[in-house]
Amino acid sequence: MEKYREPETIIEMQNVGIRYDQGPEILSDIKLSLKKGSFHFLTGKSGAGKTSLLSMMYLQQKPSRGSISVFGKNINFTHRDGLAMLRRRIGVVFQDFRLLDHLSAFDNVALPLRVCGMDEREVRKRVTELLSWVELSRHMQDTTATLSGGEKQRIAIARAVINRPELLLADEPTGNVDNDIAPKLMKLFVELNKLGTTVVIATHSDKLINDFAYPRLHLQDRSLHIHYPSEISRLGGRHA
Repeated sequence: MEKYREPETIIEMQNVGIRYDQGPEILSDIKLSLKKGSFHFLTGKSGAGKTSLLSMMYLQQKPSRGSISVFGKNINFTHRDGLAMLRRRIGVVFQDFRLLDHLSAFDNVALPLRVCGMDEREVRKRVTELLSWVELSRHMQDTTATLSGGEKQRIAIARAVINRPELLLADEPTGNVDNDIAPKLMKLFVELNKLGTTVVIATHSDKLINDFAYPRLHLQDRSLHIHYPSEISRLGGRHA
C-alpha cells in the first residue's frame, strides 16, 4: 500500500503584516497555509485588504513583517531574478486587466507561452482553443483597446490560465462579465483546479460562493479567518 503523503504547501504565511509608508497596518498577524490543489474564495468588505493579500501571494510586494514562502522559497530572502522565475508559475487576473492595448487579443493571450519559448504552432493551437472557449474567436485579431470591459476581462482570464499555472490568483474575475458567461468562466477555473492548479478567487459575489461550495478566506478587522462550508465532504466541494 502506498504511504500517504501530505499535500505540498504552495503558500505559507507566518505572522504577516503589511502597511504602506508609515500608515497603520492593513493586515496583521496573517497565518495561512495553502495546499497544492486546493480552491478557496477570498472575501471581505472593500478595503479589507484582499488586493494587498493577493499582491503578496503574487510576489508583487513583500510583507512589512513576518515571513512568506511560495513554492517552498522564502520570498523575504529571494532576489529579483528568483522572484521572476517563481512568478512564471503563477497566473494572475487583475481587476484592472493589465493588458497590452496595442496588441491583439490573440497576442495578449499568447504572451506567456512565447516567453516560455513554446513552438509557435502549439501556441496558435492553444490560444485559438481557449479564445473559442471564452467566446472571443471573432475578436482574436482585434486590439484590446477596441474591446468592451467584459471582453477584456475574458482575455485577461485566458492569458492567466493559458500556460496551466501551478497557482492561479484572480481578483473579481467575473465582475465585468454577463451572467451567462460567468458560470462558464468558473467551470474553466474548476477544470484547471482538477488538473492540480491551486486556485484563489477574490469575490463579492454571494451567488458564486453559494453555487460553488469551496472554503472561504475571509478578511475582517485586519485578520484572516477561514470558513469551511458544512456541506463540503471532501476537498473541492460538490462542483469538483
